[in-house]
Amino acid sequence: MARRRFLRLLSPSWISLAVVGMLCCPAVVRGQEPPAAADSEVENSRFQVAGVVNANAVFVRSGPSENDYATMKLDKGAQVIAVGEKFNWLKILPPEGSFCYVAKAYVNRAGNGSVGQVTNTLNVRIGSSLNPLKTKVATRLEPNQMVQIIGEQDEYFKIKPPPGVYLYVAKQFVDPVKKLDGSDQPVPLPPQPPIAEQAAELSPQAQSPDRAGGNAAAADAASQSQELSVAQGPTTQPLVSELSPPSTQPTVNAEVEFDRLESEYATISQLPLDEQPVEQLLAGYEKLAVAEGLPESLRRICDFKISVLKTRAELKSQYVETRRSQDSLKQKQLALRAEQQELEDRIRQSEVQFFTAVGTLRTSSLQQGQSTLYRLTDPSNGRTVVYLRSDDAKLGQYIGQFIGVKGEVANDAALNLRIITPTEFTVVNPAKIGTSIAAQIVPPSLMPGSSGTASAGAE
Repeated sequence: MARRRFLRLLSPSWISLAVVGMLCCPAVVRGQEPPAAADSEVENSRFQVAGVVNANAVFVRSGPSENDYATMKLDKGAQVIAVGEKFNWLKILPPEGSFCYVAKAYVNRAGNGSVGQVTNTLNVRIGSSLNPLKTKVATRLEPNQMVQIIGEQDEYFKIKPPPGVYLYVAKQFVDPVKKLDGSDQPVPLPPQPPIAEQAAELSPQAQSPDRAGGNAAAADAASQSQELSVAQGPTTQPLVSELSPPSTQPTVNAEVEFDRLESEYATISQLPLDEQPVEQLLAGYEKLAVAEGLPESLRRICDFKISVLKTRAELKSQYVETRRSQDSLKQKQLALRAEQQELEDRIRQSEVQFFTAVGTLRTSSLQQGQSTLYRLTDPSNGRTVVYLRSDDAKLGQYIGQFIGVKGEVANDAALNLRIITPTEFTVVNPAKIGTSIAAQIVPPSLMPGSSGTASAGAE
């Protein structure tokens, strides 16, 4: 039904376009080169047709083929204005949200910066909101023309599409609504060259029998109306009614899978390298790269992503191996540190501590002078081994404990006793006397072969 409606709305003008396109070829040779090959192949109709998109996520492309890169997506219900047709593609006015690129070097900003004046002949490139491509040249601007600037990227200004820029959408995804002419026509098209002036330039070889009617144009076509003559005359492309649009389901599925992979690629790229599922994503791109119906522009992107992911997989493998080596080395270092600590503990346990005297600390009944007098006694019989004199209150906390004392030994003439003034004291194990503890003055009971007689008299 949609094809028949497009036939009624577009076919007469589209048949005219086929002939007009052939008539215009000599003019192109004599004049300036057309700004874009794709647009020069698809001429504008004398009428515009309003249509509505009948599916979701329909790609708008920069040219009339699936090899031309996509510029945006339209969802069901979006309106488009078709100005031409080629095979299974509609040439449309740029939908809302479309934009183009122009080189900054040849545009002088004016006013508040939202407009610019072209300073040299300048290519206008079609921009895309789906990928960074900007290779398609749609038209050219001449010096002193004005452009509306909506942004900038690198060395380019983003501008609203100027007149002469067109995009393309697959015909099967657009249902025609009505033909626009006169007051209904939202955007006037450039006037077409008079057909009568170019009819003489049409070579006989360019004409072929009409597929629908099977008859050539009448020999006296000049006497008929020009539009009727061309509408019923020969054409160099099939009529709309004869087209059998191929199924694009594989293409749609491939592009949906491409979008899914691109979204996943962007997501995992935020993760640390060792947490990225590179292998799964690589397998997805490799499978998609050989899928039927994938446009060539997307296939090239897939090949690039495959190369990137292969490099990333190698780096991930090297990183994981390095981390494994580091973890192994760390474990070895921990084991060595534990072994070193054990050896240090053994050394400390086997170290010999030297004291001036050892014994059980007791108070003395002999007190003289300002300092307190203590005594070290034999733990077996309580006999005094040596006296201590100290003002340190901490020493009193060790009363009744076996301690080691460091300090100078002196003879007190008044008391006729050996007295140590402690400089250091600590609790020691009497069982280690003779092994890891040595002292100048030792209780007799702790000396090997001792008879148990104290070295000093009992107090």
